[in-house]
Amino acid sequence: MWADANIVKLVFIINDTETEAHMSKNSDAWSRLATPVIVDDLRQNEAITFLKSPYLREQDQLAAGAGAAGDDVVGRSVSPRTGKSMDDQLAGQIVDLVGGRILQLIAMKRDWLYGVPFDDSAEELKYREQEKLLQVR
Repeated sequence: MWADANIVKLVFIINDTETEAHMSKNSDAWSRLATPVIVDDLRQNEAITFLKSPYLREQDQLAAGAGAAGDDVVGRSVSPRTGKSMDDQLAGQIVDLVGGRILQLIAMKRDWLYGVPFDDSAEELKYREQEKLLQVR
């Protein structure tokens, strides 16, 4: 709605290239931009805090609270581990593997919530990243 009204335009870019430099070369696009807000990767302590929080999304927490209160919650996807916290060791392993990359942290946490073993999830993540690198030539 805000984008349709030309109030807010959001460009969400995830890569390691020089996106800002590339966009500034296109003077037409750059001139229409407001001051960009750049969101970096999470710091180690932020990544571990995210992984150890018992819910992936705020909606999951609200759904769990509604279900506990006896409300009918229809169409909510609740994983077997929703509401449980990840242990320090596993959170540390994940951060060692992916750093503070939020998309990778989300993928690893989602897999953990659904009971996917760490090694399987890590191998899948490595495979996807390798495929991305092989496509760039």
